[in-house]
Amino acid sequence: MRSETEMPAFQPVSPLIALAESREKEAQYLRVSKESMNMFKLQCARVRLAAGPVLAVFLAATLHAQTSTAGQSGSAAIDALLAKAGTMYYSTAKAGLAGFDCAVHPDWHTLIASADPGTAVSNSDSRVTLLNGVAITLHARLNGGSTLDWTPAAGSATDADSTSVLTQGHQNTDQTLLGFLGMWTRFMDGSLVPANSSGFDVTQGPSTFTLHKGSNGWEKTEVFSSDLLLEEVDLIEVGISMKTEPTYKATAQGLLVERFVEHIQQMGNPPGPVQEARAGVEYQTIAGFPIPRQLNYKEGGTTMFNMSLDGCTTVRQ
Repeated sequence: MRSETEMPAFQPVSPLIALAESREKEAQYLRVSKESMNMFKLQCARVRLAAGPVLAVFLAATLHAQTSTAGQSGSAAIDALLAKAGTMYYSTAKAGLAGFDCAVHPDWHTLIASADPGTAVSNSDSRVTLLNGVAITLHARLNGGSTLDWTPAAGSATDADSTSVLTQGHQNTDQTLLGFLGMWTRFMDGSLVPANSSGFDVTQGPSTFTLHKGSNGWEKTEVFSSDLLLEEVDLIEVGISMKTEPTYKATAQGLLVERFVEHIQQMGNPPGPVQEARAGVEYQTIAGFPIPRQLNYKEGGTTMFNMSLDGCTTVRQ
């Protein structure tokens, strides 16, 4: 059983960080901070992953059935569908949102209890009390450079155990938020729906088509439903396969992403187990912009890291 002063060993966001890193390969995806990219490299060294082939299908029922055009690009029919899809989603870039600043309130009790199942953790646990005293402010910048202010309460304990708890709590919060922002921005800035199919290999099938591009060990495949919902984004880079399945919320401003399921594997022979992470986001409207109000993150079967954001202001482009 852990002592009350020992923070549970928890690396919360390796899948999210890894996905954010892959955006570096294309100019339109350069929205994640340099800090998040560096964290990805650190996380990859810590986590043993496994991989298999990426298989993705971009569904569109309006296309011709039983037709295959692998390797072709620039199809007028597909370009028309992409143009329509591009109008369906809310875009921070089109709306003029450059970033936002918010106070952050993690649910430390749930994190500590879920990371060490079977061990009773009270609301008066010294780790919870210590971490609840920290003032946290997120400075989110959608074009990169997001930062987190972490200010322990005046007079906080400075013994080794307390310092360790604060350090681990800071790292977990920083990595989770920056990793989430990298993923969230990709699905909110409009860049994931290409303006046309130029540069993509296109394969049509029964009520389906696939958009795929790649070179030098990097690949991207996108999957849309028959009603043009982006259902899956598959990325392969540096020997790691990352598959993200988003779901959306319909609003008057367009579709907002509200959940992610992330599967990540390191490619190899034989492949190892798949890591899964889930993230959910609830929204608040500040100065006309929808921004996160609540972030709920779950890794594996038990570990949960939830946090709320309030006192927010926005930054316009």
